[in-house]
Amino acid sequence: MESRTVFDSNIWISYFIKSKFDDLAVFVEKQGVHFLRSAPSLAELQEVLLRKKLHKYDIHFDRTIAFNKNLTEFCETQALFNACPDPKDNFLFDLALQGNAKYLVSGDKKVLETPAISETLQITSLPAFKEDIKL
Repeated sequence: MESRTVFDSNIWISYFIKSKFDDLAVFVEKQGVHFLRSAPSLAELQEVLLRKKLHKYDIHFDRTIAFNKNLTEFCETQALFNACPDPKDNFLFDLALQGNAKYLVSGDKKVLETPAISETLQITSLPAFKEDIKL
């Protein structure tokens, strides 16, 4: 069963730091997760990957971005959502809602505390997501 899913940059980065690329592929191949990205989500991921504090990790920028693009489906979005407690994260909700995602997965407390905005979208942590999809 396909589960359209948006991962916040903090989730992607945690996998990239630990070089858990195969684990990400398992979501797609074994669990039917269908990851979504938008221009703003890719821009944020690129910006975070270039932060100085991440230089100590062996993250190859070009390969990591290429991997992300190959694993995700691009969705054109419009900036419509404005109810996240941290306005810079509104783009995540635009992507989740406009991409018809079932899950928005984040480690960001403000994202996780955003009130329910849709009966079909679950805003959840990574451990709860893994439990829900039986991984």
